[in-house]
Amino acid sequence: MSELVKRALTGVLIVLVLITGICSGQLGLIVLVLLLSIMGLWEFYSLVETGGHRPLKITGVFSGTAITFIVSLFSHGFVDENYLVLIVPLLSIVLLVELFRRSDNPIVNTGITLLGVFYVALPFALINFLAYPPVQQESDNMAQYSPNILLGFFFLLWTNDSFAYLFGVKLGKRKLYEAVSPKKSWEGSFGGALFCLGCAYLTSQYFQELQLFQWMVISALVIIFGTLGDLVQSLFKRNMKVKDSGTILPGHGGILDRFDGVLIAIPFIFAYLEFLKH
Repeated sequence: MSELVKRALTGVLIVLVLITGICSGQLGLIVLVLLLSIMGLWEFYSLVETGGHRPLKITGVFSGTAITFIVSLFSHGFVDENYLVLIVPLLSIVLLVELFRRSDNPIVNTGITLLGVFYVALPFALINFLAYPPVQQESDNMAQYSPNILLGFFFLLWTNDSFAYLFGVKLGKRKLYEAVSPKKSWEGSFGGALFCLGCAYLTSQYFQELQLFQWMVISALVIIFGTLGDLVQSLFKRNMKVKDSGTILPGHGGILDRFDGVLIAIPFIFAYLEFLKH
């Protein structure tokens, strides 16, 4: 089986799993996010281990996944904000475990472990909030679960990534950031951005929880921060001297390779949607 066929089949499977999880309702989305968090954290810590570092792998996966779970429950209204205080001791566990580990580089180890929680677990947890359209926060007018904004986000991200790749292959000459990612070009980025904006217009016609201008803003955030997310992951991989962050997705690499744009774009889109609520 050729690499292109592997990539295509894996891509279709990823799309089906994501759409199924998102459209399955609150519990389906929580399970999806938890799985992504667990696999993403394990992959991140395995990646940095290749560079000779010693993150607290088990502790980081446990703390990060627990934080993702708490934030997920809160986002859907299953628990109130009082449970968010548990995040603080969950982060402190990392420091306590390292205390009794007696390693040579405790600051580096704990720093990398906490970076995994911040870089991987938190963005995946924030995905849950996109399932609720922004409405004025009034007790009798709370938003109901809707997959549309979240689906729209992924459609925009996939469109930007796909057409940036196609335009880059056909027309790419000027390097976007050669020191980090030699294959990315300005021509590819402009092509991806053009089609992403077009996708935002089409999305606004079907998913009317947001107005056209708001979808355009989200599209712009995807274009900018989705691309930067790709570069951040490329920076990490270049530093660790590896091609892919993992091997779980044939033709794509790892979870972080496939969701690198999500990890950086989601926090900005979450912030924008929260701004619209007030």
